[in-house]
Amino acid sequence: MKASIERPAELPLKALAVNTGAFSLCFAAWVMFGPSARLIAQELQIDPAQAALLKSLPILTGSLMRIPIGILTDRLGARRVFTALAALAAVAAVGLALSSGWAQLLAGALAFGMIGTTFVPGVQSVSSWTPASRQGYALGIFGAGNVGTALTAFGMPLLLESLGWRGTFCCYGVVLALTSVGYWLLMRDAPAKGPARSQLDLLRPLADARTWRLGLYYMATFGTFVGATLLLSDIYIDAYGVSLRSAGFIAATFTFSSSIARIWGGKFSDRFGASTVLRISLAVSLVALALLLAGPVLPITALLFFVAGVAMGIGMAATMRYVPEYFPESVGAVGGIVGALGGLGGFALPLVAVWIKAGTGSVFLQAFPVVVLAAAALAVESAVTFRAAPVPARLEAEA
Repeated sequence: MKASIERPAELPLKALAVNTGAFSLCFAAWVMFGPSARLIAQELQIDPAQAALLKSLPILTGSLMRIPIGILTDRLGARRVFTALAALAAVAAVGLALSSGWAQLLAGALAFGMIGTTFVPGVQSVSSWTPASRQGYALGIFGAGNVGTALTAFGMPLLLESLGWRGTFCCYGVVLALTSVGYWLLMRDAPAKGPARSQLDLLRPLADARTWRLGLYYMATFGTFVGATLLLSDIYIDAYGVSLRSAGFIAATFTFSSSIARIWGGKFSDRFGASTVLRISLAVSLVALALLLAGPVLPITALLFFVAGVAMGIGMAATMRYVPEYFPESVGAVGGIVGALGGLGGFALPLVAVWIKAGTGSVFLQAFPVVVLAAAALAVESAVTFRAAPVPARLEAEA
């Protein structure tokens, strides 16, 4: 009698396609101040510190608001929340295009940053439609929506040259409006499992140390990714004197590779375990980023950022694989907390980098904070893994 062969559970292709596509467009918009801040600063006479803050403000809003958005998603469902967030950002993008001063830019950037929270309903939607055995792979595919940053890094300089920053922002607003409508029409929420959870149940993961540990890992991977995305064009321009278009093209190799690597990170995490994959990715990222401190020539710098980007993408997927594994009933809430902490890293790192550059005059020492962050995350995960490792029977007998 032939043994039956167990087929792997199928992936929810429609849910994956809709969520990943919509998230990639939203993520492309979230970092639109990266290539455009220089032009805005020149036209509206904004100083470098204000320009750096302008880049980071949407990251701040999109990070802090992931926590309440996660709780709201578990309450109302991903379909309603994602649709509303994309619509809000569309209005904010057009409002930014009409700005005439710093105060208007400030208010618009804060509102526009809500687009960064679409990650949370996307994670909740994908994980709720996906069998547990394939969630790492599915979330890795969804996380590859980070490739939207490559669209902005490479494509926005071309739009800026032809339409200016105001026309470009209007284009982004139209795309986000279409994304909102498309998500509402194409996506449905997965059937609820069990009774509705109380507010206290949704907040309980805040008291779990594992939640904050995952936040540290996501800060060292996703936070570093976002921070680098906002800084890379300026680094290539300031250190090597390349044009804005060339800087955007080189930066896109980092953002694209990192985003695609999330797919493999999810697949590896399902197969080898999230802990092993995460530790290896953090170690590789740490080495690559540390070598950047020496200020190598342009080809070596681009290569090191490429390697670090791939490692970050794999590490992001490994971190998010932990969420449905540890907290299967609170994916939205915990995903919001972890995403918020990661995003806070993306907000803080560019600001710290600007201060380091101003104080030392070195473009490459801007990488020092991310080296420290990667080392801290690697040390914590290694310590947890070592402490949780089973004691060999021989040692137990000797004890």
